[in-house]
Amino acid sequence: MNIPLLQRWQEEGRAGLRFGKKEIMNLYKITIKPLSAYCSPLQSDTFFGAFCWSYLFGYGEAALQRLLCRYKEGSPDIIFSNAFPSGRLPMPVGMNGCTEEQARQALKYKKQKKFSTIPLDDFNRLINGVEEVTFNDFAEEPELKLDLRWRSKVSRDTDRTEDIEGEDALFQTEQYFAEGTFDIFIRSSFSAEILEQILSEMFRYGIGAQRSIGKGSFRMEGGAKLFDGFRPPQNPDGFVALSNFVPQRNDPTDGSYKAFVKYPKVSFTENGEDSPFKKPIIFLKAGSVFRDHPVKEFYGSCVDKIALKGGRISEEIVVGAYTIAVPCRLTY
Repeated sequence: MNIPLLQRWQEEGRAGLRFGKKEIMNLYKITIKPLSAYCSPLQSDTFFGAFCWSYLFGYGEAALQRLLCRYKEGSPDIIFSNAFPSGRLPMPVGMNGCTEEQARQALKYKKQKKFSTIPLDDFNRLINGVEEVTFNDFAEEPELKLDLRWRSKVSRDTDRTEDIEGEDALFQTEQYFAEGTFDIFIRSSFSAEILEQILSEMFRYGIGAQRSIGKGSFRMEGGAKLFDGFRPPQNPDGFVALSNFVPQRNDPTDGSYKAFVKYPKVSFTENGEDSPFKKPIIFLKAGSVFRDHPVKEFYGSCVDKIALKGGRISEEIVVGAYTIAVPCRLTY
């Protein structure tokens, strides 16, 4: 990677802070295409973890520590959205804008497939407070195929497949197959040139579980492009989250949202005292909607002290839980 390019970016950022300038976080969009099956949902915290590894390999531990320090302080240099089928965005919770007949059609379709995204044009209408939206063909949401594969445990002592500690050696793993491409939105103070360098390596290494055996391989198509496709209202009084996130103490609480529990894992452990598991974390889903004024560029937090390293709770292991916020109008 281009170390001088990163140093120039860091020096420009420090100079801006010295003169009281706020670092600009641009909104980018990248498009990725699966080259293999993948075993982890394409979610924002997974992308951030993969980005940190790629950043470490390219620029070293000192650069990564500076990145994480700013992240913990609430000044992240990069925030990922979840991945969405290209041209689509998450359905805002509680802002469906449907007529009664359209709602029935959507519910009928939802029983067949998980209807969770809408086209960009419809998303823009909803965030502008349009009370009735004519959705563009519910059936356009791409199909995501889930495949269950049987695998077997191998004893480290005998190098054979056998019952280990009384447990069955066979177990199932999930993997996803998808056609087409996905869009990921990125709010970052990095330049497009630096982003493309790091992200191309990141997707080459693989994303999520089982990447050591070839899963989670993607190709970036077209590089990182500035995105101006959102049409927020002039006087927003809320926001739609594009990422799964964990609110911090001062984030707004008045809103509509969906939550889920995630059981993240550590990429690798160095010794027997290290735990491969992080603590369970309650995330709010992408598409959650909250009232706030003025609306900020991002919300959420950095979650730390969630895993053991060397037999102690680690300060180094973190989970990225910020969200990109798209302004919207909730008061008609």
